[in-house]
Amino acid sequence: MGAVETAVAWANHAVWLLTNDELSINAAHNKLKHGLATSARGDVRIELITTQPNEDGTIPLNAFGVGKSLPLFDRPMLTYLSRPPKELRQGLEAISLRVDLPVVLAETWMMANLYAAIFHIAAREHFGEEIPEGVAPYPTLVVGRLPEHVIGGRPLGYRSAVTLPPDGTTQPRPSGVMFYDKFWPMKVDFESKTQGIVVDG
Repeated sequence: MGAVETAVAWANHAVWLLTNDELSINAAHNKLKHGLATSARGDVRIELITTQPNEDGTIPLNAFGVGKSLPLFDRPMLTYLSRPPKELRQGLEAISLRVDLPVVLAETWMMANLYAAIFHIAAREHFGEEIPEGVAPYPTLVVGRLPEHVIGGRPLGYRSAVTLPPDGTTQPRPSGVMFYDKFWPMKVDFESKTQGIVVDG
């Protein structure tokens, strides 16, 4: 029973990746697949800290860490333009996905494991008990390793409006950070920004 529940959870996760509208992850897949405009960056770090910069503009290194700061982007990120579903009638949005390679590989392996089981069962139904050579054996299913265990509480990406909705009256969707099970509205105020240099001390 545990293997079935785990398999169903990962099947639902695959559907969520294709249909989720908060970050339009499927749009990222299509843009990469067809070679459309995307921007990949590995040199950007965005982290929320509770410590104000010092008067000289420096930020102590000990202002970062568990309980002191929250890393939003500390992995490579992929940025692209996307339009929400037509029924939302929104303008263009800039989406930045956090690409955590170990998580992506774990997701891929778990889904490949599930699909291998599904296709093996389909082969059995088609060929009967005499399955020809070359058909992959039924895989060992994972028990209890659910999507939320793999992804955890890590941010998945950030969304912000680029253009207004075409009707000229509807407000754009709020900007914010998307997690696996929730969306944090967050507006970046560029006018009141301050600069600081992280120093060891």
